[in-house]
Formats: sequence, structure tokens, C-alpha cells
Amino acid sequence: MLKKLFNFSILLILATTLIFTGLANAELVKKGLVAYWPLEDKDALDAIGKNHGELNGSPKVVAGKVGNGMKFDGQNFVDIKGTEVLDFAGKDEMTVAAWVNAENAEPVVGVVAGCCGTIVAQRNLNSWALRFDGRNGGAEFEFIVCPGWQGDTTNFGIPKDNVKPGEWHYLTGIVSKNKVFLYLDGVLAKEGNYTGPMTGGGTKTEIGRAGDGGFIGIIDEVTIYNRALSAAEVKQNFMAKGMAVDKNSKLSTCWGNLKRI
Repeated sequence: MLKKLFNFSILLILATTLIFTGLANAELVKKGLVAYWPLEDKDALDAIGKNHGELNGSPKVVAGKVGNGMKFDGQNFVDIKGTEVLDFAGKDEMTVAAWVNAENAEPVVGVVAGCCGTIVAQRNLNSWALRFDGRNGGAEFEFIVCPGWQGDTTNFGIPKDNVKPGEWHYLTGIVSKNKVFLYLDGVLAKEGNYTGPMTGGGTKTEIGRAGDGGFIGIIDEVTIYNRALSAAEVKQNFMAKGMAVDKNSKLSTCWGNLKRI
């Protein structure tokens, strides 16, 4: 009996070790990934595609969640002209995610007071936005999608008290046919109905600021998918150490070695 208990204990320890080792070594989900900005340097390259960004106003390269990230002051931003893969007009699925570290409790320089601190968006093309909106008390970190900027009027957001300044947090917004989801740190925070398909005016994308305002703080590991990630995949990305990139261009690095715990 004691021998059986001992063997069971060993198996349990091994299984637990394997689970935690797998999570610790997690890599970003690749299926459906159409753009990935590690924001490692001032080139602001798309590590898996051709959606390279150009810096406007010189955001600073600083220590990020994975390797380096970019620090924005609410005025500067990364401008991405985009390619066809970032055109979501007529589509009914997509996922956008980013690590953020807010500078303060109201991390926004807006055209209107408190609005709107773009983290990553196609806001200027009336498509979608992952951002901070200080006008929506108790739902400031929001994900809104056209047509009609669905989610904005229903306060589809996460309280700023849950995304504290000086801390890293992982935001994920998902369109999944007739549903929208918003995750915080790999855990579902909001679920709502959505009437699509998506609309928009092209592929131009912004990180850090759009026409109605900018985010104050550090942004890192921005990803966009052409499909809705599952809850398990969102959790995997939250646990990820980036993605091993082997690209025949300027960028050829293993981001997985750059994790800062």
C-alpha cells in the first residue's frame, strides 16, 4: 500500500512539473497570426509580416514585458500603413492583444477630456479600437468595434482599478461572429453580443495614439489575428515568452530568450 502511494505521489509530482514547465515555456499562438510587433527597437517591425510601423514623435524604447517595449506620452505613436491582411471589413472574426503598463491612473491625452488613449486600433478608419476611455467610469479599458462602435455605449470595458499604474497587464479583444470578448491577464472579463460583419475604411493601424487621443505608458507584444482565439489560446499567449522568429529580413531573433520575469 505504501509503495502504491509513493508511486502515485511521484507521478503526481512529475505531472505537475510537466504542466508548469509547459506553461513557463509557452510560445505565442501562431495560427491566424497576421501581425506581430514586439516593439524591440525604433524600427517597429512586424516580425511575421509586412505591416511595418513608422515612429511618429519618437516614442522611447524601454524595458518591456518581453525584452524591450515602447513608452508613449499620449502624443507620439507608431503609424502602420498596413497590408490587405489587416482589412477586416466584411469579416466576422479577429483578435487583438497587447501588454500595457499605464503611467498613471488616467493614462490619456485626449481631444476630449479623458478620451481616448489608443493602445492599438484602426480608430481613424472607423473599424475597431483597444483603448482607455476615462469617460466610461468603471469600464475604462475597452474594446469597441464597428459598425456603430459597439461596446462604447454599453461600457464594454475593464475598470481602471484592475489595471493599476506601474504594473504589466495583458489585454485581449475578440470578435467571434455574433459575440465579443474582452480578457484581462488571460481571464475573461467581459462578454457581449455583436452585430456584424465588421466595417472599416482600410488597413491603416495605430499603436499608442489615434486621432482622438493617445495612451500614456508602455506598450509591448502587440498581436493581431484573423480569427477568434479560444480561451485556452488567450491563456497561452498570456503565459508566453514571445515567439521564436526566423525571418529572412532585418529581424531574425528568438524573442523567447528575452522574457523579463
